[in-house]
Amino acid sequence: MRLYYDGLVVHQAQSDDGVIEVVDLGDTRSLHFGTFPRQSSMSLRTPHTLELSYTEAMMACLLLNPNPKRALVVGLGGGSLVKILLHHFPECHIDVIEYRQDVVDVAHNYFNVPKNDPRLNIHVGDGYLFVQERYYQADATYDLLLVDAYDHVGMAASIGVQAFFDACAGLLTSVGVMSINLWGSDRPLFNQTMARINQSFDGRSMILPVKDKGNVIGLAMMQTVTNAALKKLNATVEQQELELNINLPKSLHNLIRQNRSLINRLFS
Repeated sequence: MRLYYDGLVVHQAQSDDGVIEVVDLGDTRSLHFGTFPRQSSMSLRTPHTLELSYTEAMMACLLLNPNPKRALVVGLGGGSLVKILLHHFPECHIDVIEYRQDVVDVAHNYFNVPKNDPRLNIHVGDGYLFVQERYYQADATYDLLLVDAYDHVGMAASIGVQAFFDACAGLLTSVGVMSINLWGSDRPLFNQTMARINQSFDGRSMILPVKDKGNVIGLAMMQTVTNAALKKLNATVEQQELELNINLPKSLHNLIRQNRSLINRLFS
């Protein structure tokens, strides 16, 4: 093992899909794809907690659907989103689609993603094709759809097309929510992606910028959510924070303050 990224490399490999590295620094274990930015991070002491601020922001979807029974995760990485759902929602069944087999292997071997949990089904393949296939299966619906499909270059190109978001909307239950990690510093791409999401979800979307990061989380819902409805969540959000160890009050505050008008205000 050697020092790398200011930490200790505990795994390094290369496949046709690129480099994959696991680096430990103190209590934190991180996944890298051959570049400095962390694809995922985990506390070695508490593997089910969320270490990166953008993953906490993604789970703001729980404000809108606090008791999911079925979830689809597009992009496994180190499995942070999967582990928190498994830990706190014992009745939730999760499908995962991940493009790289080596990422799945690393998630199992280094990031405590279980191999034999009957609630978890991990599929290897293209996220766009998987969502399209599920869309045409009448019984395939989800309460949560979490999209975090990035490699060392950026978001997978097929994830941002109109047909993908159309299928996502078709896969959600009547109270379903999609949460997608976007890169807000690329304004043209961000604007284009949000326009497509709004088209697929009839304008029922909000965005949640991650403080001091380039990430912007897009939330899209099957039901219209007003600021008044968000404010009513103040009565229960602190209890959610205690139960889940996620800073949901902060996310709720930002959603109430920014809501849909932020798209035009920040990116016009």
